[in-house]
This record gives sequence, C-alpha cells and structure tokens, in this order.
Amino acid sequence: MKIRLQIGVTAAFTTIAVVMLGVTVAFLYNSNRNLALQTARAEMESARQKSVDGLINVILPVGQVVTTTADMITSFPGAISEPTGGSVMASQIKGLPQIYGLFFGFEDDGRFFQVIKIPDGLKTFGPRNAPIPKDSKIIYRTIDDALSGEKTDSYLYQSDWGTITGKEESAATYDPRTRAWYEGAKDKDGIFVSPFYTFNSTNKPGVTFAKRVLNPDRSLMGIVGADLTLESVNKILGDIRIGEQGRVFMLDAQQRVLAYNGPYGGNENETLFKIDNRTISDPIVSRAIVSWTNNPGTFFEFIDETDGKKYLGSAAPIPEIFGVAPVLGLIVPEDEFVGDIKATTRNVLQIATAILVFTVVLIAIISRILSRQINAVAEEAEKIGQFDLGGDFDMESHIYEVDALSKAVANMKLSLKSFGAYVPADVVKSIMSAGNPVEIGGEARELSIMFTDIEGFTAKTENYSPTDLALELSNYFAAMEQQITINGNGTIDKYIGDAIMAFWNAPTDDPDHVDHACKAALACRLAGRRLNSISKDSRLFPLYTRFGLHTDQVVVGNVGSEHRLQYTALGEAVNLASRIEGLNKIYGTRILVSEAIEKRASDNFLLRYVDRVVPLGTSVPIDIFELIGDRDDTTNALVDIAAQEIEIAAWDACMDLYHDQKWAEAHDAFKAHLEASTTPKLVEIYIERCREFIDHPPEKNWDEVNHMTRK
Repeated sequence: MKIRLQIGVTAAFTTIAVVMLGVTVAFLYNSNRNLALQTARAEMESARQKSVDGLINVILPVGQVVTTTADMITSFPGAISEPTGGSVMASQIKGLPQIYGLFFGFEDDGRFFQVIKIPDGLKTFGPRNAPIPKDSKIIYRTIDDALSGEKTDSYLYQSDWGTITGKEESAATYDPRTRAWYEGAKDKDGIFVSPFYTFNSTNKPGVTFAKRVLNPDRSLMGIVGADLTLESVNKILGDIRIGEQGRVFMLDAQQRVLAYNGPYGGNENETLFKIDNRTISDPIVSRAIVSWTNNPGTFFEFIDETDGKKYLGSAAPIPEIFGVAPVLGLIVPEDEFVGDIKATTRNVLQIATAILVFTVVLIAIISRILSRQINAVAEEAEKIGQFDLGGDFDMESHIYEVDALSKAVANMKLSLKSFGAYVPADVVKSIMSAGNPVEIGGEARELSIMFTDIEGFTAKTENYSPTDLALELSNYFAAMEQQITINGNGTIDKYIGDAIMAFWNAPTDDPDHVDHACKAALACRLAGRRLNSISKDSRLFPLYTRFGLHTDQVVVGNVGSEHRLQYTALGEAVNLASRIEGLNKIYGTRILVSEAIEKRASDNFLLRYVDRVVPLGTSVPIDIFELIGDRDDTTNALVDIAAQEIEIAAWDACMDLYHDQKWAEAHDAFKAHLEASTTPKLVEIYIERCREFIDHPPEKNWDEVNHMTRK
C-alpha cells in the first residue's frame, strides 16, 4: 500500500505561518520606524526655527549697535575721541553678552578707540600678553598721538566704567585701516559682515560687523565695528541639540564649520577646530557634511563607517541677516528615536523565534522519519549530477511519490551509463553541471590533436569474423583510451574504423596540453607493445600503431543538426594532424609531430628532425619531427634515451651536410649511419635524395620543401 506524502501540506502551512509572522513584524517595525522618523524630522524642523529665532536675537542687536554708534559719530564726530565717547560705547554693549568689543577707526590718521568686555576665563591681555589686573571687566583701548606726538597703544583696565584697575601702554603697531573688516566696510553703504577669523587679542574665533561713517563732504571719516563671538552662537546651538549624541553645526558659504555643539564639546574647545581652514575633529559631523554635499537636501541619512550606526541629518540655510545666510545642520543617531522600537521588535522576534524553533524541531523530527528514503534518492541524484555512475541503485518505498522518484533515478542512471559510452565523460559532466540546453556552437581554443592508425589493418582483417574483430579491436581501443585519459585527461573525439582522433585542452582547461599529448602518444605505443606480447594466440595481433600530433587554434564545440550533435574540433589544424599521421608510412616512423609541438616539447622530450614538407591537401610548408622518448622516463620503458641521443647526434651531423648541400659527403654519411639507424627507411630516403642531387643539383633558391602527392 502506497502512502502519499501529506506531511508536505503541513510543512507548507508552517512555512506560510513563518512568512506571515515575518511580514507582520516587519510591517509593524517599518510603520513605527517611519512614524519615529517623522517625529525626528518634526523635531529637527522645530529646532531649526528655534535656532533661527535665537540667531536673529543675537545678530540683529549687533547690527543695531553698529548702526547706532555710526549715527552718533556722524552727529558728534569729536565725541568718539573723548572719554565720554568710550562711556557711550560701553553702555551700548553692556547688556549684549554676544558682543566682545565695539570700536571706531579713523581713516585720516589711523586713530583707534575700542571698548572691550573681558571674556570669562581670559587670564592675559594687552601688547605684552600680561596678566589682567584683578577685578577688571572692561578695557578701554586707544591708539592716539594727542599727548606725545607719537602714536601710543593704551589699555585702561576698569572694573566698571570710571573705576580704573590698571593701565598699560606701548608703541602702536596696530593700524585698523589694514584689517579685513575695515577694507570690506569702507566701500559698502550697509553693514559689512566679515568672514569668521581668529581675534588677535583673544585668539578665539568670531566675526566683525562693520559700517562706514562719512564726513559731510561724503569723504570717509572711519569705520565702526563690533566683534561677535562664537560662544553666543554656540550657546544657541547647545539649546537646540536633540538627544545625548546629537550634534548641531553651522557652515559658511564655503562649507567651512563656523560653530558646533555636540559630544566633543562646544567651539570653546581649542582642539575642536583648526581655525585656519575651519575643519572639525568630530568624525560624525565630517561625514555628515560630505554626505550632504554629495546629495544636498533638507533631510538626509548616512551610516558611519566606523561604528556602523545610522544617523539622521538635516541641513539648510537660515534666512539671510545682514547678507549672512549660514547653513544650519542637525545630526541625531537613528537609535535615539527608533531604539525603543528596535528593542520591542527584538523582544517580539525572540518570542517568535522560540516558538518557531520549537515548531521546527517537531517538523525536523517528523521530516527525518519520513525523508530518509528521499535523502537516499537525493544522494544518488547528486552522484549522477557529478557523473558518478558506479554501482546500482535499487530502492523500494511505501510512499508513492518516493517510490516513483527512485525508479526514475535508477532509469536515468542506466541511461546515462549508456550515454557516457558515446560521449566523452568530461563533456557529459560539463553539460550536467551547466544545467542548460545543449546548443550548436563552439569556441576558438588551442588544442593538441592526435590521430592514430594501425599499420596494415585492412589487409589483416579481410577474412576476419566481424564479431571476433569487434571484440579484439575493443581490447585495443580500451588500452589506447586508458593512456589518453590518464595523461592529461585527454578527450577521445571519435573512432574512425581502426583510427582514433583525440585532443587535449577541451572541454577542461589544460595548460600543459602539449606535454600531455606527447606523453599519451608514447604511452599508447608502450601499451601496444604490451598488447602484442600478451596476444600471441590472436590472428589480429601484433598490431603497430602510427601517431600524428599537431597543436594550433581550432573551433571546438557542438557540431551537427538540431536533432543530432557531436562534440568535436574543426579547423585546418585537425586536417593537418591527420596528414602528419599519414606521413609515417612514407618515412617509416611511428610518431610524427609538427614544428608547433616540437617548439614546446623539446625541453622534455627527445625528438628528431625528419623533413620539411607540404602535406597533401595543404599549401604551407612545415617541419616535421619524430617523437622518440620522454626525457623524464628513467625506467627505459620506451627507449634507451642515452643510446637514442647518440643516434640523433649522428643523424644531425648527416643532416648538417645535407642542409649545406654537400651531397657526396652527405650521401656517404647517411650510408654509414644506415646500419645503426632505428629508422632505416628514413635514412634510405635521404640516401636516394643525395644520389639525385649529385646528378641533378637543385636550383640555387632551393627551399628543402618536399611536396607530398599521397597521404
């Protein structure tokens, strides 16, 4: 009785439950996260508006003070150089903590009058950077020549206006007319705002608001200026920070950092900024600026590469005030808003995971009981996928689907065993591993190609029984196939009667395909000798095989029709390899190779030059060589390498005379070499040629090429 695998339905419903649970949790998390991010954006927008109001309250009074002081000097030009003028300036800035100093510089002689509020924490001041007198709050600085005729830079320290705590004088070296704020304001009708720079007196960053004052004749009287410190701006930024790890920063038009408040402190921290280029040491702000610069937008997100945390950012210019519209940026870690949501989601997932684990364990136990046979079928299918067709597969199951599947796998294995006998194993493996339909087509690739042929086979088999011939010939082919396969995994392309066509470097890559082809040819020759020695009672044996080798570019792939394909190689190189094999009959040799093989195999193999020929059916002359042995063969299984090297040296000496066209000497040398030669037919060919050339010498442009008229 067959049982259907109904447990699969249960597993399907379990999977659906898992997916639905995951989708639900993901939907709730994303919904809550989006709500939290909307809240974050709303808070950033609110903080931006708050900062705009705060900056207006800081910046507008500075401009008003400058304008009021300029109007006063226009009305009472002499008052500014009197102490009462200093008193008026002091009263102007007394209630404005953001203003560090108020001053006026004359155009005609460079006189300078300034009231300074001493910043908290400042210990030294003045031209000599001396300690500030105790209880000093105000400094009245003048650069004038009224007393001595030479300009003197005077610092009058006071605890309150009129209450003097100390005095310091030095020769004047400061000229307001050379300062950037002065140069910027003297040609401008309205208020000029300088770029941020480091104040010379405090070595801290700030900005100067300046306005020109004209004489009645419209000539320049001088410039009024007020210094705005960044501490006041930084306080505003601190008030709008969001969260413990939030950051607030301001950028100028060149995207340099003007002010900052965050975990690294405020801009009073001397290590926070590099004043010369306004870069910042907080890496999160630096990455936020880069992210916003690459993709400008009011809101943006980025991930810190160091800690992998995600941050929310907002950056946009604030409304322009006195020509200044800095960019205000806010940064806050996403976890500040979605951290609780993530924690809740993690708790839900932990509970859900515990339930799922319990369910999966139960399903695994049930599946294990029911799937052992399926696993056996799967393992067998995997072996088939790797073209491992050894052994039989016979399994019965009470589960209907499993029983049908096992029978199908067994039939497929049997079919592939038969299929593998017709197609090279590597080709079958590549087809099965690719998993794609087999299509007509090929690729250009360099192959080493070998053709073999049995000497006198037709005459030997004229009266041979087809059944006996097929049996004994299969033994011969099996021995040849073994050597071709184990030497570089060569591919047997086809059997052509008693001949074999094989190649190397396809379908699998083989960078040493030339050496492997040569080794295979020598191994096949040795295997033939062994077959001859053990087949003495056979009418077919002994057999003597001839080999031809050539390497070149060919097209290799699937050739044929839509219904019948063959994996083979096509090209002139294939035809040439076949022609080279046929030349063995002419020269009495066993293994002939092309010059292309010789050039790449001469270091590892022993070869002998044979001739320069144009094989029948070709037009390009080639040099052919006889492959004699493997230099690495220390067993002398094929040939005695030392003895062969002596013979080749004698042969080369004869050939040198032949190439030099010394026909009589070459004739005698070949005659002397004939008795010791292992290829007497080859030597006799050259003896006959020398005789002809003695009687009929070749033309002067003789190229040594012999055109073959038969295969």
